[in-house]
Amino acid sequence: MLIIGKVEALFVIFTYNKMNRLLLFITFALSAFTGFSQVNVNDITIARDTFGIPHIFAPTDVGVAYGLAWAHAEDDFEHIQQMMITANARLGELQGKSGAPTDYFVRFIKAKELVEQHYDQDLSANYKAVLQGYADGLNAYAKTHPKEIKLKHIFPITPKTIVTAYVVMLTSMVGVSKALGYVVKDDPSGYIFNAGAGSNAIAMNQRITADSAAYLLINPHVPIEGVASWYEAHLNSGQGLNIYGAFVPGMVMPAMGCNEHMGWAITFNWPDYVDVYEMEINSQNKNQYKFEGDWYDFEVRKIPLKVKTKLGKITVKREALWCIYGPAYRTKKGVYALRYNTLFNVKAPEQWYKMAHAGGYSEFYQSMEMQGIPLFNFIMADDNNNIFYLFNALLPQRDVTYNWQKAVPGNTSKTFWNKFYRMDQQPLKYNPKCGYVFNTNNTPFHCTAPEENLNPANFNKQSAFDWNRINNRELRFYELMQNKKKISFEDFKSIKYDCSYPTKQGGVYRLFKPIYGLQESQYPDLADAITRLKSWDFNGAADNHTTALAVLTCNYLFKKKNAGYNELETGFDYSTEDLLEAIRYAKNYLIKYHKTIDVPFGDVQRTFRDDKSFPVSGLPECIQAMASVENDKGFLRAQDGDSFIMFAKFSKKNGNTYESVVPFGESRRKGNPHYTDQMEMYSKHQTKTITLDKQKILQTATRVYHPQ
Repeated sequence: MLIIGKVEALFVIFTYNKMNRLLLFITFALSAFTGFSQVNVNDITIARDTFGIPHIFAPTDVGVAYGLAWAHAEDDFEHIQQMMITANARLGELQGKSGAPTDYFVRFIKAKELVEQHYDQDLSANYKAVLQGYADGLNAYAKTHPKEIKLKHIFPITPKTIVTAYVVMLTSMVGVSKALGYVVKDDPSGYIFNAGAGSNAIAMNQRITADSAAYLLINPHVPIEGVASWYEAHLNSGQGLNIYGAFVPGMVMPAMGCNEHMGWAITFNWPDYVDVYEMEINSQNKNQYKFEGDWYDFEVRKIPLKVKTKLGKITVKREALWCIYGPAYRTKKGVYALRYNTLFNVKAPEQWYKMAHAGGYSEFYQSMEMQGIPLFNFIMADDNNNIFYLFNALLPQRDVTYNWQKAVPGNTSKTFWNKFYRMDQQPLKYNPKCGYVFNTNNTPFHCTAPEENLNPANFNKQSAFDWNRINNRELRFYELMQNKKKISFEDFKSIKYDCSYPTKQGGVYRLFKPIYGLQESQYPDLADAITRLKSWDFNGAADNHTTALAVLTCNYLFKKKNAGYNELETGFDYSTEDLLEAIRYAKNYLIKYHKTIDVPFGDVQRTFRDDKSFPVSGLPECIQAMASVENDKGFLRAQDGDSFIMFAKFSKKNGNTYESVVPFGESRRKGNPHYTDQMEMYSKHQTKTITLDKQKILQTATRVYHPQ
């Protein structure tokens, strides 16, 4: 989940310090691992099912956390380590120059210091024990598998390391890394929190479901491989925890999932969480800024960044500033400070813990009132037929006289905010009459049936809610819901697997529309391609014989115009010459690699892992989402989109149903039988059945063991 882009010009020149040529070869001492909890590992049971999913049973939540850390490390120790290395600002030592900007960012936002300041006051003793359990489980795994450790002196980790990883991840996600990038480019007022991906979440209840149950779709869209890919696990303790969900490396509780009473999904949202301040600098002292008529000293730091090179590790120092608003950065044009919502607490991990324990809507609502998780839309359903949508956003109360979507003056207390809107002041919807709520990263004011949607006039005007726009998936969802009076669970699934763009509306249609104006007779070498494109039905199914040509044409235009995710929502303009160039490229590509432009999309767009490859349906900004990249063998390699799919049905009368699938498999280790065992299911829109019943799990498990 943590993806911090390159900060241009931040690390252009790395000065080599001869003193740092000395390489330190220090034997890793197992005795360094101290402070293990008193958890009895023989009380912790890990039961692997036929897909390798760990079901972790323990008398306490602490024991479950220990078992989760161990099981996750068995499957993906590499990426868990990467998160811990990131939290310690040591990614440059592992990845070299490409990791240094992230290390700078971690130090720039004072992630460790924030945790030190808030750890004791924000987190309960009970939850700290759970964090310690997770840390101990991970440290125990590292102790017994020292050859797998990527970087010396990362272990033992502490609970504070884990919380720091949350802080870094969430601070990046609310847009701080992007805002810093604009500042570094001397374009502070150009910052806008643009999306880079999307997700789907839908909940329905008895008002519209055919069997009077409550339905929930969990469907995040992130890269399907790498550190952001989802890991499935089931946690069951004697203290009431019984939840199955999706984790990113280093998470102690699922980001989304279901217990025996309820479940929730999350989608990304992006109002204005970050403000940029232009500081007034003392002409006689560049390290002073004016605030309310007085001069104050910046805290000036020289951040040491250790970077791996071919000649060994070097240390580069980069300046970072701190002021009353928060971190600040000096450019050629001035000094700019940042203020953002994750500066104020470290409650997020415990909030997820409380959500996992929630027994239904009321307890879930109470957990959301913590406001520790600073962003995300949440969609919930429970076994009492409650459904709920929340535009969860820790939004500051700002002075209405300023344009907060531009840089604001940093010399006045009028721009110094420290209060936030309550959760109940955010857009939310509970049990609408139509029987459904949804979010596709679209505007929060379209979250249910049109006649029941929220009125934007009832919400504050400084938070840039409009950055979350109407999009293709929203428009298509409304098309699919038109005239629907009752929906079965199979109908519900078919909505999720719909891979068509909306009919003659939306950004993709606007982008494609100029093709209809081309006359084949004027371009005889492209006549067959133009005719085929005009016939495209805007569907991304694997068996569609026109989609490959359409996707390659549009991809070329996106690259040509340096367009991105937002332009999928809005469309963009281009010349006829650009369009013809794009069609010619797409036609030549298909003929070169596939001998024809009449090719099933699934022959072109595919998933790849090891020696396996399968066709994949789906398109960018489509309900069945998939974005792919061209490779040098004539394929579109699936890259971003449906990274985790979970369907849940809650019914006290007939029992609950849970199903899920991921693009590849549970393990990230080559050679493991669960490295690729879900690929074919994923390709065919099939799912695996999930149970939360301990007895059934133990009866059918392929392996049952203790974490030791």
